[in-house]
Amino acid sequence: MGKYRIEGGHALKGTVTVKGSKNGILPILAGVMLTEGETVLHNCPNISDVHFTLEMLKQLGCVVKKENRTVVINTKDCKNENIDSKSVQKMRSSILFMGALLGRFCKANIGYPGGCEIGMRPIDLHLKAFREMGIKIEEQKGILCCDGEKCIGTKINLDFPSVGATENCILLAVKSKGYTTIYNAACEPEIVELQTFLNQCGANIKGAGTKCIVIEGVKSLHGTEYHVSSDRIEAGTFLCGAAITKGEIELKNICADTMRQVLLRLGEAGCFIKEQKNSIYLKAPKKIKPVSKIHTGPYPDFPTDMQPQFMSILTLAEGTSIISETVFEARFKHISELCRMGADITVEGQTAVIKGVKSLKGAYVSGKDLRCGAALILAGLVAEGETVVENACYVQRGYEQIEKVLTSLGASIFLEE
Repeated sequence: MGKYRIEGGHALKGTVTVKGSKNGILPILAGVMLTEGETVLHNCPNISDVHFTLEMLKQLGCVVKKENRTVVINTKDCKNENIDSKSVQKMRSSILFMGALLGRFCKANIGYPGGCEIGMRPIDLHLKAFREMGIKIEEQKGILCCDGEKCIGTKINLDFPSVGATENCILLAVKSKGYTTIYNAACEPEIVELQTFLNQCGANIKGAGTKCIVIEGVKSLHGTEYHVSSDRIEAGTFLCGAAITKGEIELKNICADTMRQVLLRLGEAGCFIKEQKNSIYLKAPKKIKPVSKIHTGPYPDFPTDMQPQFMSILTLAEGTSIISETVFEARFKHISELCRMGADITVEGQTAVIKGVKSLKGAYVSGKDLRCGAALILAGLVAEGETVVENACYVQRGYEQIEKVLTSLGASIFLEE
């Protein structure tokens, strides 16, 4: 499982080039299954979720070649519409292959997805939308057996603007007959990126980034060459790292417009921020200020994927801050671990009250999901003494060699396998 060993008390200072987006590349990799021929993807992050997904593509018959952060995928000989349960259980985004396989083969057999345990995160929105498009779905011994012979475009009203459900509906609709309209669609930048990639392959999708997406089905898609955008959550995590350690950082290869709420809250906490076309500069204040109530929510609201990291900062604020988690009901697993380090946090329902303390103490803590692990690493960077964060495997799902990046910025952190 691995663990991170951290000696606190070192301010982060320096420059980081933000890597490719985890949440952007995963739906694109599923979308490659809809194409015929070769696709070249640049700026792919070297993280375990990408490695797992590439293995699934190989299982499906794709020829996959990877060199550094460039991946070449050829789908010419893909004839398999089945993904084994072990592969699916490794990460939640594997459910996106349901839409992609149905789009390619009109059939798909796939188990229930795994991933971080941050709540129920049911796939009922996916299944409901698919059935509305004519997909016949039966469960057989934990496997979802899907028949798409009668799939046709329709109007879909999502009960919640789920990112995964929006992406899956797009993947299914791209090669379906007629028009599909998705109402109450997720507006995240990663939805826009999926539209950009698929349209570059020959799809006809409009409206990504708004609440209404319209897809006109096409007969076929071709391969393409595409550069994956930068990871706004990785960027936010490093900004929080500089803020909590009273450091100074410049991020390159990042668009500030995709991080508006995070930047606003960092400014409210007292950070000095300067934005340029493809970079963000942050200088931390001497003392962190508390922030007014944060509500996580679908984009453009404050991202749930940044809630744990931001809470780590607020544990040291001069006053009381409040965070309400409205997306995932179990995304407070970092709180008990932060409290072991001396934080003063109480929870009532889905709301956390964070009373700032003067300092955190090093402790042996457990990263219980991806962003929980990241939050504990940030706390360890500033804590007095040594902190050990267990379950490095969760962090490796979304951050490429985070220990090396932090070390380059002046941190004392080591990965012990």
